[in-house]
Amino acid sequence: MKKILIILLGPLLLGPAGFFLGKMLAPPPVVPEPVPIEAHATANEILYKMPLGKFTIQVMQPKDILHIMIDFDVYIAGASEFERLNGSNGRTRLRDATISIVSDMAETTLWIAHGEEKNLDYAVLAEDITRKLHRQFGAIRTAKINLFYSARSSRK
Repeated sequence: MKKILIILLGPLLLGPAGFFLGKMLAPPPVVPEPVPIEAHATANEILYKMPLGKFTIQVMQPKDILHIMIDFDVYIAGASEFERLNGSNGRTRLRDATISIVSDMAETTLWIAHGEEKNLDYAVLAEDITRKLHRQFGAIRTAKINLFYSARSSRK
């Protein structure tokens, strides 16, 4: 009977004691150093060029119609984002968003005064368009206007 009691009570009493003593004798866990998080584009980030092509916008003004043709390229960060947006659906959404942004800019601010088409700063214009595109497509980092052509016709 004593043997059965020792066999049953030994593990029941010594098991929890060993568990708690093992926790006290174990070395403390190693805490990894925090890694700095980089929020946006870095110098080492690879940008992929996606040409959106040429598009034409007509801006109705009080006395004339302004016709604007823009050839536009965007630069996307990350190969996976480029692959996702490079398909026909992604490219169409990106192109439609760009046309919408440019036409809204042209119509709401009466964008270009008569005779000011030649003095337009393309880098600032591309930066404004990029900033608005970045809200919808987070992977877009920058853009470039390859061609900007404007012509006026009288409104009858």
